[in-house]
Amino acid sequence: MFGNPIRMGGLLTSLTPSSACYTAVLEPPTDNNVYYSQVLHKSGSRSARFSFVTPDCNQKCEDLYSLVDFLSFQAGEMGALNVLAQIEESHPFFEILRRAGFSVYSWESIWRVPETPSSSAQEPAWTSPEPGDENAIRCLYQTLVPPLVQHAEPYASESFPRLVYRKQGDILAYVDILSGSAGTCLMPLVHPSVEDVSAIFPGLINMLRQKKKPVYLQVRSYQAWLSDALETAAAVPSPRFALLVKHLALEKRYPSSEGVRVRGEQRQAEPTATIVNQFQDPGSQAEGIK
Repeated sequence: MFGNPIRMGGLLTSLTPSSACYTAVLEPPTDNNVYYSQVLHKSGSRSARFSFVTPDCNQKCEDLYSLVDFLSFQAGEMGALNVLAQIEESHPFFEILRRAGFSVYSWESIWRVPETPSSSAQEPAWTSPEPGDENAIRCLYQTLVPPLVQHAEPYASESFPRLVYRKQGDILAYVDILSGSAGTCLMPLVHPSVEDVSAIFPGLINMLRQKKKPVYLQVRSYQAWLSDALETAAAVPSPRFALLVKHLALEKRYPSSEGVRVRGEQRQAEPTATIVNQFQDPGSQAEGIK
């Protein structure tokens, strides 16, 4: 979450028609620092994301609560139903997010793969998905990903470039690929029925390795069993990160009215649930935020 605010991706976000961002500046009266933060939202997406907070806060700053609340409100104004954040669990800002209404929905580590290419001569079984694979990929996601995570991060069919792993015609794994100037990050989802996990990654990594750019693998807590294979491959893990979500909308249910059924009258069922905005204008809490 404490990324570089002037990185190329951050600068180009304002030029992307399908994305919106809001950057806020906080001048706390009890602190000499001036804090900057940004929230991003892609048009049509359920979630907004905190992009960065700078400078890094090495101690608890009570004034940062108002900054988090203010940007969460702006995310709702942009059409987001929740806000996501990622932070090291040992960082002081973790408790600030928790007290600001964020809750943990998963944990993850980022593993850096050794730069020496694998000498495995095994032909990779990873291929681009076919149009008819969408239902199988969605089913794999809904089967393996816990409901708490699905509620925060619903399945997305075209979020990143994707490859699938097949065995005897069945899709047993897929990986989303995020490439940038600093390297390539692979986000795999693997079914536990895959017998030799350590054998399916070398071919994939060799396919995607670009010159001297490093390759990383994202391992979520519900896929923690992949860590053994990565340790065998001499991959190096990052500190554990907490994935947090703050829901900006609540589902309200109303009991359906019980009336007398009239013969011959055709009535269409009315919805019994609606989505309402949970936030109000932060008002005085946003003092000092520009």
